[in-house]
Amino acid sequence: MKTMKQIIPAIMLFALIAVSCNRAELERVNQENAQLKEQLATRDADMEGFMQVFNEIGDNLADIRTREKMIVKNSATTENGDRVTSVKDDIRAIDEMMKQNKENLARLNERLKNSTGENSQLKRMVEGLQTTIREKDQEIVQLVSQLETLNIEVQDLYSSVSDLRMETIEQGKVIDTQVEELNTAWYVIGNEKDLREKEIITKEGGFIGIGRVNKLNRDFDEEAFTKIDIRQKMVFNLDAKKLKLITSHPSDSYLLRQNEDTKRFYRFEIVDPEAFWKNSNYMVLAVE
Repeated sequence: MKTMKQIIPAIMLFALIAVSCNRAELERVNQENAQLKEQLATRDADMEGFMQVFNEIGDNLADIRTREKMIVKNSATTENGDRVTSVKDDIRAIDEMMKQNKENLARLNERLKNSTGENSQLKRMVEGLQTTIREKDQEIVQLVSQLETLNIEVQDLYSSVSDLRMETIEQGKVIDTQVEELNTAWYVIGNEKDLREKEIITKEGGFIGIGRVNKLNRDFDEEAFTKIDIRQKMVFNLDAKKLKLITSHPSDSYLLRQNEDTKRFYRFEIVDPEAFWKNSNYMVLAVE
């Protein structure tokens, strides 16, 4: 049997181990509590920041509604110069508040993206606010349009209208450019020998030099060609004994005009521009 002297040290060792384990567990629990408190504090700070921005947007929207009513009231009598000035001042103020609303909404979305934890409720709130601001923006655009019909010039005072107008102008420019590109072609008329020397055309195909035909050079110099609008340029006046169309175009899309007495070609006419330029935007006429 073990003596008391042998048992006591074992008990003390066990107690020491137990105390050490309890201390480690306590430290772990304290650390977890500290992390939880930090997370809660961060979440509370996020929520407080969200609510502050929400309230600011709400206050702006309420002020905007009040100013809209005043605009409607003051625009009823446009002969009064002071009222027209007041309408313009209110539009300017609304414009600034709507800009702030959009900036704040962007901040909310950024906060939502960087915040911790599950934020499905906040996400729904932000989405609802975004819809509200978009609808309010459309409502003000309509109000501005109505004021314009009353000869109250306020289009330049509300950013969304100005932005929309600039966007429309830019889109129009893009469309005009695209239309111009679609209706642009290039042509050159010249002596066959000169066209070869300028490397515009080259002979290809055939067998041991027999049966070769003139083709448009793959590496031709575009500067040798004249640029045209195919909607406007369809007639090409010339004076040639012989005429040959080097580039490929449907035969029923053009006409060759020839003088019955001299048998010389005096005009090349495109009668179906869409079909004529379908295969190529380049036309090469070799004349002699």
